[in-house]
Parts: sequence; structure tokens; C-alpha cells
Amino acid sequence: MNAIEIKNLKKYYNKGKIKAVDGISLKVPKGARYGFLGPNGAGKTTTIRCILGFLNIDSGITMINGEEINPKKDVKFRNQIGYLPGELGLYKYMTAEQLVKYFAKLFDIEIDWKFIKDVTERLEIEMDRKMGVLSKGNKQKIGVLTALMGKYDILVMDEPTSGLDPLMQSEFYRIIAERQEESNCTVFVSSHVLPEIEKFCDQVAIIKNGKIVEVSSVQELKKKSLKRVELDFENNKGLLEFKSFLLSEFPEAILKQNYQKRIEFLLPYNQSRDILQYLSKNNWAGMPIKDFTITHSTLDNIFLEYYKDSNQKGGEIV
Repeated sequence: MNAIEIKNLKKYYNKGKIKAVDGISLKVPKGARYGFLGPNGAGKTTTIRCILGFLNIDSGITMINGEEINPKKDVKFRNQIGYLPGELGLYKYMTAEQLVKYFAKLFDIEIDWKFIKDVTERLEIEMDRKMGVLSKGNKQKIGVLTALMGKYDILVMDEPTSGLDPLMQSEFYRIIAERQEESNCTVFVSSHVLPEIEKFCDQVAIIKNGKIVEVSSVQELKKKSLKRVELDFENNKGLLEFKSFLLSEFPEAILKQNYQKRIEFLLPYNQSRDILQYLSKNNWAGMPIKDFTITHSTLDNIFLEYYKDSNQKGGEIV
């Protein structure tokens, strides 16, 4: 069963001239850690707000835990979902403790004070301070706390680490992982921070201009990426010989740097082994190589491939 499923979802503005969400379909399996990637303006937040019924959709089908719903009318389904919005609106005269109690009463949640204490200590939340005097990062921590305080089937988090420093970002994902392990909930995270998605999520969808351009497991997506290979030679002769071999035998290689005694190039994921075999067959130990590095793939170069501007020059986005 899928925790979230949407079919041909459309949301237009300005009488159809602006296609914020343009016929997207997604299946988020129950218990998954699902990443929703895209830069600002790609349609991530609009998609989430449509799923949760905060925006009227123009057409499409939304299903939560296998049941088709009308997000605007069937509001009871929201009791199954913990939600952290991308833009928090917190009552500035309330303290964090007052806010927790308020949301608990509003959504009929039994407060687990042991859990609240654990999260507040780990995220360094000051429960007695009012919202109006807090920084963006500290407000975000309280948003995380209120999104997690119920025992939900699904957690939907829109740019959840916005405003958090790197240490707090790591702690946030540890807390989410523990919460999921306890309840087997589904986690749907939108972000433009690629390393976070790569480390935490097992599946990912990439959205561009309101359309889904890729749906894949993180591992399969990485296999489509390029690996960076760097070679340092003892002398220019060795570099020139290797460069000649590279360009003739690996036409898909992309030369990035070639200066003095170093060569840097990109190769498809599955071709780095062929380079190693070549070096081995040609007596690696006897070649004038000082250093050899293959950088493991990340989602960054894949993501940038989907978002290349048509006016790209020299391997750089302009």
C-alpha cells in the first residue's frame, strides 16, 4: 500500500497561464523515506499544499493510505499526518510550552512529555521563551517539535532544516529516524539540500517547472551520475600519454582540468573500473603516477543536469 499517491495532479494560476503543478503523479510507499527535490519555485510546496487540502486543485486524484480523498472536504485524514510547513506562522506571544499545549488541545493529541523533553534537550529548545523573540532557526526547531508530537502515520516536512545549523540538521534527522523506527511511519521530505536527501532518503523524486522529471531510488539515481577521476603524474610525458589514451578509448569522458602534471575528468558511473583495469594491465607500478583519486558520486551533478540552463557554456551554468 502507498501512504501517499497522487495521479495527474494539476494546479494552475492566472487562468491557467502559470502551471505551478502540471499533471504530476507520485507513489510514496508506506514506511518509505521519500525525498522531494527541487529548487525554489519548482512546485514542491504547492504540491504539498494540494495534497493536504490547503489549496484547491484544478484536477487530479489524491490518495492517503490507499483511500481516495477530497483534500478540501475530507479533513479527517489530516489527523494521520504530521506537517511541518516551509513557512512557519507561530503565535508570537506564546512560549514553546504554551504552543505545545495549544496544538495538543486543538488536534486532540495526548502529550508525551518524555518525548518532548528529549527533543527539546537535543535541539536545544528553550520552552519558556516567546515566539516573537526567537531567531528563524529556533522557531524552526519548535516547528519540528510540534510536527512530531503526535504519533502520525505520515510525516510531511517542507524544507525542514531551513535555518538550522549543520549540527542541528544532523540531530534533526537522527530524531526523525528514531521516530520512524518506533512507529514505522512514512516520511516525505521536500528539500533543495542534496546531501541531506542522499543520506536520509531511500527514494527520491525530482521536480522541475511543475513536472516530475525523475523518480528513482537514491542508489539507482547515483548510478546515472558521473564520477570524478584525478591523476597526478611525475612528468608531463606520462600525462600526455594517458590523455591520448583517455580521449581515444573513453569518448564519454569529460575533461575538466589538464594542467602541469595533473589531469581531472568525469566518467560515467560504470566506467571507472575500466580505467583501473587499464592502469593494472599497463603496469600501474611502473607508470609515472604520483596519486590517483576517484570521487564517489553524489546527487549534486545529477540534480544540476536536470536544471541546466539552455545557455550553458564550458561546463558551467550561466
